[in-house]
Amino acid sequence: MSDTRSHSRRPIRFLGPILGALLTTTMLGATSVAAVGTPETPMVLQNVPLEDIVNNKLGICNGSFTHVIKNAAGPNNVRNYLNAAQTCGLKVIFTFPETVNYTTGRVYPSKVAYWVNLVKAHPALFGYLSVKEPSWNGISGTEIRSLYSAFRKADPNHPVIALFGDTPNFNGPGNYWGTGMANILAVDWYPVETSSRGCSRTGTSYVSSGPKNFTNVKAVVARKTPGTPIWLMVQTHKNLAPACHKKQRPSESLLRRQVKDGFRYLGATGIAFHTWTNTNYQVDERRDPTMVSWMKSIAAEVHGGTFN
Repeated sequence: MSDTRSHSRRPIRFLGPILGALLTTTMLGATSVAAVGTPETPMVLQNVPLEDIVNNKLGICNGSFTHVIKNAAGPNNVRNYLNAAQTCGLKVIFTFPETVNYTTGRVYPSKVAYWVNLVKAHPALFGYLSVKEPSWNGISGTEIRSLYSAFRKADPNHPVIALFGDTPNFNGPGNYWGTGMANILAVDWYPVETSSRGCSRTGTSYVSSGPKNFTNVKAVVARKTPGTPIWLMVQTHKNLAPACHKKQRPSESLLRRQVKDGFRYLGATGIAFHTWTNTNYQVDERRDPTMVSWMKSIAAEVHGGTFN
């Protein structure tokens, strides 16, 4: 879910609502975007701390948003977080830092069961995020499969999600997709940049190659793992730190454009918003109530079947 680089089976019980959303999504025309979404379409927050869940920061609870992705910070934290999320009306997707070292690119399947056993019986658990942007962190397809196998062995009742970055090179060398990697594929794409191909510190541009990349992702998934739901993580933040490909805060129209592109070209059945909090960025959702209000409106329209 970093943005410092260039842009980015058989149905089973727990995927019923997601696959239902996929099958009932309105067909999209060649020149226009028809209304899409169902009441079950996941609308996902990312990196929300426990205190903001408890305090219903910016009104995120019991409304437009359905899921939250959270790094596990310890045994007590995961239990407290699940309890708070249940009160907040959110399902939790946990990532476990001890199972992947992103600095070295090593994975530790033997550590999966300990964390899974802490959370798998809680009603607020949705599932697990096994790996983030593997190609940029030197994590191979074999390693992704080893993590997936460990999660499924420890808990066959909740889905495993893999988040792929480097969307333009999806299924290419070092960014391979195939069977036995995840129950849900998520991809991230942050197209709102400063001018001069993201090499300026000012101006706003929109990288237009997303639809081409999404079409390829959708085709690869249909060919290699047909029926796998795909979620899109869209950009809401501003980050001027990289030497190039600096990210500019989206306007409401550009936020909506990202979501439309995801539904139309990727066949997305879930939308995640990046990111709730990151103090290394100039702007994140926590500091931008206007952005959160736009996100809520989009989520409400998607759930009502009126987003277009």
